[in-house]
Amino acid sequence: MFSSFTRMVVGLGLVLIVTACVSGREKLAGPGVKSTPTAMIKVLSETPLSEIHDVISGTDTVRVLVETSSEPKAIAILFAGGRGPTGITNDGLITKLAGNFLVRSRYSFWFEDIMTAVFDSPASVTQDLRPIHDGQGFADDVGAVIRHLRKTYNLPVWVIGNSRGTVAAASAAGRLGDNGPDGVVFTSSLFYGGSTASVFDLPLENVRIPSLIVHHKQDGCQYTSPTSVPIFQSKLINARAVEVIWIEGGSDGGNPCQASGYHGFKNVEGSVVGKISNWVKGHK
Repeated sequence: MFSSFTRMVVGLGLVLIVTACVSGREKLAGPGVKSTPTAMIKVLSETPLSEIHDVISGTDTVRVLVETSSEPKAIAILFAGGRGPTGITNDGLITKLAGNFLVRSRYSFWFEDIMTAVFDSPASVTQDLRPIHDGQGFADDVGAVIRHLRKTYNLPVWVIGNSRGTVAAASAAGRLGDNGPDGVVFTSSLFYGGSTASVFDLPLENVRIPSLIVHHKQDGCQYTSPTSVPIFQSKLINARAVEVIWIEGGSDGGNPCQASGYHGFKNVEGSVVGKISNWVKGHK
């Protein structure tokens, strides 16, 4: 068993990347970059694995940071909230949304034998995914990443969204059919999107894969009210399995819609990741 300190040290030490270029991104180049039919891949480290993958999707590329420090049983594509892009540099640094629950807690997934792929953005849309992340075009981009990861690692691929990132996860789960993920996890789901989409704007009746909803009982964000969780669950009527895991405890502070309180599972991250990972591994 690893101590929390050891996990944090390993988590901070795992930084690597890969890049391809379209619409303003610097092209990945150099001896550490390899070209495949589906992606340009830059290897940052081999043990533990850390790579940047610029996945080809039509005429665009989609960047993800792939990391693991164990013998993985599955791969989880992580969608942060907010505007969406995580600003992954060619050196593997995450320059945006680094404090997001999923992004900051990803090292905990590695110790649960879940490989992670932090989603950044298509190269053509690097500032704000909110206008597009509920559409078919964006779902197709995610589908290209899913196919690439599944082919590359021969593992089940899940999508996990946090807050506004649950819209991206719902889009992939509801629009991609047999070409989509093996399962989906929604954390602090967005039930009201204001001028942009919420999970309720997606074709949830088309979701047929195992679906897990994780929500804090005391989430105080007006856009992610716990009172809407039962409604959300009831709309996943065709999912192979549906479960809600309620979270309690932790600490609260700051903006109730940001990552520093109950909405972001502050100070209960490890427990939440453990529950998610056990559920994923139990629904192959």
